[in-house]
Amino acid sequence: MILHIEHVSKRYARPGKSRVALDDVSLELRRGQLIGIFGASGSGKTTLLRIAAGLEQPDSGVVSYNGERLDTMSAREQRRHRRREVGCIWTGQPWPAGLSVLEHVSLPLLIDGTDRTSAERRARASLLACEAEQCIGVEPRELSDGERQRVAIARALVSEPRLIVADGATSNLSLVEQEGIMLLLQSLAREAKVAVLITDTDASALLRADPILYLRDGRLTSVETVDEMGEVVYLPSAASRRVAPDG
Repeated sequence: MILHIEHVSKRYARPGKSRVALDDVSLELRRGQLIGIFGASGSGKTTLLRIAAGLEQPDSGVVSYNGERLDTMSAREQRRHRRREVGCIWTGQPWPAGLSVLEHVSLPLLIDGTDRTSAERRARASLLACEAEQCIGVEPRELSDGERQRVAIARALVSEPRLIVADGATSNLSLVEQEGIMLLLQSLAREAKVAVLITDTDASALLRADPILYLRDGRLTSVETVDEMGEVVYLPSAASRRVAPDG
């Protein structure tokens, strides 16, 4: 089991009150699995991904990666974990000024100390795996939304992580581009044995995920059926539960 989240809660303080971002959430994710989570803006999706990636600590509960609790790691071990084990894709992630596509994808490896020749070789391979090799000679501003998202996935993949978290990776894309991105993530999960956790506000964008989960007011709920229009056919009780078998 790559990711194990058990009874995790998170609140954010506001003047005069606090907002519940996550409320007793439990989740398991294994290699080769693609889990989709949908919910309205503000439902806690980004907070859940940040906690899954080790970028943020929960107020209570346990987060384990490959059997090791993240809260028992030293600060140095946590930084190494985030650099090498987790690939992140964030909605609206800025593109550093002056970087080409190849430099942008290479950047995580260069930060981790990989020499430039090796970093660029691995970046090319990552772009090829994401069917984005044609973007190498293109100016970043000239990329389509779909191409930009494939480059973002290549950047997340370049460190050969075992977990990818993707926040709204299909947002603002056409239906054709959404399908292409989901097919790509599904392929990476199955063939590269990467665990993928993706969120969106629209359930219909996540139909290739298994399972699809619903996050509302910080509570995670399994979805029995989502039809082709993205409508929830059946939602059981919103009680926290384990959502994937051990593997």
